[in-house]
Amino acid sequence: MTDSNSPSALQIFPWPAMVAAVKRSADYGTFEAFYASLADSLPLNSPLTRVRVASIIIRNYFPDRSLDSLATRVWRAYGRDDLLTDVMRVMTLEAEPVTARFVVEQLLVLPPGSTFDRARARDYIGATYARFCRDSYRRLLARARYLGFLTGRRKELVVPAIPRPADAFLILLHARLAPTPRIVRVSDILSAPFWQYLGMRSPEEVRSVLRDADAAGIVARYATVDELEQVTTRYSFEEYLSRRVAL
Repeated sequence: MTDSNSPSALQIFPWPAMVAAVKRSADYGTFEAFYASLADSLPLNSPLTRVRVASIIIRNYFPDRSLDSLATRVWRAYGRDDLLTDVMRVMTLEAEPVTARFVVEQLLVLPPGSTFDRARARDYIGATYARFCRDSYRRLLARARYLGFLTGRRKELVVPAIPRPADAFLILLHARLAPTPRIVRVSDILSAPFWQYLGMRSPEEVRSVLRDADAAGIVARYATVDELEQVTTRYSFEEYLSRRVAL
């Protein structure tokens, strides 16, 4: 990769402040009011850094500059920290391709419990930017820890087992592929990246959640019909949230 087409260097990533900001957004009546107060509400010393982080929050979690953001809506509907974290993990990786590729290609390929060799991250940064960038390397590992893909700090980093994000997966299935009740091919689900961004490692994990959703009546049907594996949803996305559906 040449310097001319290298992606931008990774920025700071104060995850706890970002999560808190999304939670606060649910208290506002308009996006404009939320945005006007965002930078000043961040617990960071530098005004310039607050503005920079506010910009990242808007880009990642409010791309339409609206309080109809998926993260805000999930927090309003469920008030569950685990669900918010799962959804924000996906939205982060959708907005941050360098981090997303690292997670999918370097972390999810390793079995839970594996010790992570930092050389993988150093080599990845070097290949991505055509040179080693220490700040981006450190920020990449910090992001992976914040998002739950690595644990540990100094001597040893470990790839953890991520708790099965079944409810977040089903919310995203409806939000992204079935906003109204319909038949969705499992191949279309597997070709979308959001299930991996949730931390699911294999198609069988996806199928396991679909089987459980079928058994619980959350979806109308999960079956193979005429050799086509598919799921038929029961609720619209709007109804799914309003009912606070969960496994």
